[in-house]
Amino acid sequence: MSNSERQPLLHTNPNRSWRRSSRQSLPPTPTSPTTNGTLFNNNGNSRNLNRIRFASAAILLSLVFERIAFYGLAGNLVLFLNKDPFKWESYHAVDASLFFFGMSFVMSLIGGWLADAILGRFKAIVISFVIYIAGYVFMPLMTTRQKNDVAFVNVSLPNICKWGDGRDKDGDGDTDPFDEPCASMIFIALTVIAIGTGFVKANIAPFGSDQVAREGQQATLSFFNWFYWSINLGALIGLSVITYVQQQESFFYGYLASVCCLGVSALLFLAGRCCYHVRTPDGSVLTNIFRIIREAFRRKRQRAHEVLIRTAATGNDASSEVDEAEPVEMRISFLDYAKHRHGGIFHDALVDDVKSLKKIFAVFAVLIPYWLVYFQMQTTFLLQGLHMRLLMPFASRMMNDTTMDLIKLQNTTVAPGQPQLVAAWFSLFDVIMLVFLLPLFDRIIYPWWERRRGNPVSISWRIMLGMIFATAAMVVAGVVEHFRLKAFWPYPDLPCINASIDQEIGKSVYQAADFSILWQIPQYALIGLSEVFTSVAGLQFAVSVAPRSMKAIIMGLFYLFSGIGSFMGTAIIASLSSGNTWFHSRDYGNINCRLPCTAKDNYVHQSCHLDYYFYLLAGIELLGALLFLLVAKVFQLDEHHRHSRSANNLVESGQNFLDSTGLRHGRGGHDMPNSIQRYLSEDAAAASP
Repeated sequence: MSNSERQPLLHTNPNRSWRRSSRQSLPPTPTSPTTNGTLFNNNGNSRNLNRIRFASAAILLSLVFERIAFYGLAGNLVLFLNKDPFKWESYHAVDASLFFFGMSFVMSLIGGWLADAILGRFKAIVISFVIYIAGYVFMPLMTTRQKNDVAFVNVSLPNICKWGDGRDKDGDGDTDPFDEPCASMIFIALTVIAIGTGFVKANIAPFGSDQVAREGQQATLSFFNWFYWSINLGALIGLSVITYVQQQESFFYGYLASVCCLGVSALLFLAGRCCYHVRTPDGSVLTNIFRIIREAFRRKRQRAHEVLIRTAATGNDASSEVDEAEPVEMRISFLDYAKHRHGGIFHDALVDDVKSLKKIFAVFAVLIPYWLVYFQMQTTFLLQGLHMRLLMPFASRMMNDTTMDLIKLQNTTVAPGQPQLVAAWFSLFDVIMLVFLLPLFDRIIYPWWERRRGNPVSISWRIMLGMIFATAAMVVAGVVEHFRLKAFWPYPDLPCINASIDQEIGKSVYQAADFSILWQIPQYALIGLSEVFTSVAGLQFAVSVAPRSMKAIIMGLFYLFSGIGSFMGTAIIASLSSGNTWFHSRDYGNINCRLPCTAKDNYVHQSCHLDYYFYLLAGIELLGALLFLLVAKVFQLDEHHRHSRSANNLVESGQNFLDSTGLRHGRGGHDMPNSIQRYLSEDAAAASP
C-alpha cells in the first residue's frame, strides 16, 4: 500500500468552526494530487509549485557547478600530464585522457542500472557525489602550489606520487603508460572520478524529469531547456576560466577551484532534498533485457532436448522431426523462445520490444568511428595546439641572437609577458557552431527543405552528412599538422636544424612551430558542424523508433557506444606507439621528433607524424560512413522513422534541437537534445504511479 493509501484523504478538526461567513455557502475548494501524493487546495497547489521550482533550481544550479568541475579536468588533462613535473610522453597523455572519457561514459550505463534496480535516483546521485569528490581531491595533491609566473625551476614530483615514480626520463623509452611518473595514482584518481561523473550524468536528467513530470508537457520542456542551458553554462566557464587559470597561473589553483565547485554542487543538490519528489527503484529495463536473453537460451536448450527425446523414441532423424512436427519453431528468431506462447515466461510484447533494439544497436555500432573522431578535440587537437604559436595576433616575438646563423634559429623564444591564447579555448568553437547553427537549421533550413520537397530531411542523409564533415575535420587537421611540421623543420638540406620557438607554458618549455594556433579553428568548427547532423540525428532516430518501454535505456546505450569509441582511440594509439609508428617511445612528449635529431644516441632516422594519424582517422570515419549506408539500407532506417509513433511529435517540437549542445563527451559531453529528453520525460510521467 502506498503512503497516500495509508493516509486519510482529508485531515479536519471536528471542533473547528468556520469563522468566515463568506465561505460557508461555498462548496469545498477542489483538490488535486501533487507529486508527493498529498492533496492540497489552491493555496496548496501554489505551495507545491514553489516546491517544484525550488527543487528544479537546486538541480540546475548543481549541474552548472558539476560541469565546471568536469571540464576543469577534461579540458586540460593532456597539458597537465605532458608538462612538468610529469612530462608524460605525448601519446600516453592522450591515452589517459581517452581512458577518462571512455570510462565516464561506460559508467553512465552502470550508474543508470544501479539507480533503477537498487538505489533509486536520489541515493545514486548522492553516492555519486561522494565518489566524485573523493577522486577529485587527489588532483590538487598531485600538483605544486607555485604559480606559473615564477622563475623556471626543476620541479620534483609531489609526495603523493611516491607510490610509483615510473620510468626514468633519461632511461630507455617505454610504450606502457603505466610506467610513466605517478601513473598509478593518476589512473586511480581518473577511474574514481569517471565513476562519479558517469553516475551523475546517468541520473540527474531523469531525476529532474521526476520533479516536473506531473506538471505537464510544457513544464517538462521548459525544464530541459534550462537543463541544457545549465550544461553549456558550466562547460563555458570550465573551458574558458578554469583552463585559463591552469595554463597561465597554476594547475593547483585550477584544480582547487574545481574541487570547490564540485563541493558546492553537492551542497546545492542536498539543499533541495526537502522539496524533491523521490521515487523508489522500480526495476531496470536493462535487467529485463538480460533476463529475456537468458530465458531464450534456457528455452532453446530445453526445446532441443525435447526434440532429441522425441527422436530417440520414434527413431526418426532429429532435423526431419523438427521440419515435419514443428515448422513454426524453425522460423522463429532466437529471442522468440522467451515468449510465453513458445514456452517462455515473458509477455510477447516485452520480447518484441527487446528485438526492436537491434536496429538501434546497429546504428550505434556504426557511429563508433564518429565518436573516435569526436574525442580528438580534447586530446590530439589540444596536443597539436600546444606545439603551435599561442601568441595573440598582435603580440611579437624576440630573438636571442640577431645573427643569421641558422643554428641560432633554434633559440627563438617568446618575449616575456606577451599574452597567450589558451589551447583548450578552441573547443569552444564547437560550442559556437552548435549554438548558431542548431536554431538556423531547426527554424529556417529544415522547414524550407520540407516545404520545397514535401518531406522532412532524411535521418540517413543527416547522419551521413555529419560523417562527411567529421572526415573533412580529420583531413583538415592532417593538413594543418603537415604545414606545422614544415614550419618546424623548414630546411630540407639541414634535416636536424629547426625554426622552433621556445614557448613557456607554466614551468614547461614547448618547442612550438612558428605557426599560429588560429589555423585550428576550421577543424574544430567542422567537428561542431558534424555534431549538428550526426549526433543529434542519430539519437533522434534511436529514441523515435525505440518502444516506449525501452526509451529510458537508450541514453545508457548511447553513452556506452560513445565510450567504446573513446577506448578505440586508446587502442589505436597504443598499437601505433608500440611499433614506433608515427609515435615514438623516445619522443618524450615532443610531437616534432626526428630521430636521431631529438635523441641522445644514434638511431635509424624516424619522424613523428601526427598528420598521418589524422589521415588514418579520416579513413576510419569514411569506412564508418560506408558501413552506415549498408545499415541504413538493410534496416530501412528512414522508413522505420517515418512510421514510428514518435516521428510526428519530433516535427512538431518548436525547439526540436535548440539545446542539444550538451552532446559533448562530453559537454557530454554526450547529453541529450531537449526533444529526445522530452520523450524520456513523457515516459517517466506516464509510468508515474
